[in-house]
Amino acid sequence: MNNQVPSMLKPALIAGLAFGIAGAIPIIEFINCACCALIIACGFTAAYLYSKDMKSADLGFTAGNGAVVGLASGVIYGVVSGIVGTIIDSVFGLTDVDQIIEQMEQVGTMDPEAMEMVTRFMESTGPATFAVAGIFFSILFGAVFGTVGGLIGGAVFKSVPPQTTVTGDQPWTGGDQPPPPNNPPPPPVQPGT
Repeated sequence: MNNQVPSMLKPALIAGLAFGIAGAIPIIEFINCACCALIIACGFTAAYLYSKDMKSADLGFTAGNGAVVGLASGVIYGVVSGIVGTIIDSVFGLTDVDQIIEQMEQVGTMDPEAMEMVTRFMESTGPATFAVAGIFFSILFGAVFGTVGGLIGGAVFKSVPPQTTVTGDQPWTGGDQPPPPNNPPPPPVQPGT
């Protein structure tokens, strides 16, 4: 039996990187419109991978374990999807401030004074501010919804550690059979009473 607690870094990195890259791809990222489904799936997958590691170490896995590994994978998701998404947007010109302002003006439902304020703000801050804000919100949403996915995974993959019964000084190794009764000896009989 190996009762050393396995590291949750590996499952968090695997899930966070895989789902973070998927969440940065322009068409696939729309899956997150359905209640942040990619981020929840990231935490759920990390919980599944970590539960397998805990089971192989003969340790139990709880919803709390799932929440922690889900949180870690969600933060990794947020960092990866934020950075990769910013790179993809800048390479393909998807964050051009002038195009965003032009699209907002075409909609025409905003008050002209408010539109002027938004336009001045967007032109003064530039794309770097949008990139930093995007990464921040990506990490925030990743942490929250990754934890939710980890909690769900922890509830689904919950397990208890196998119990060892001790008889004397040796652990019971009888497999599925119960250990023999360990009854105390009867009290001595007093002669002549």
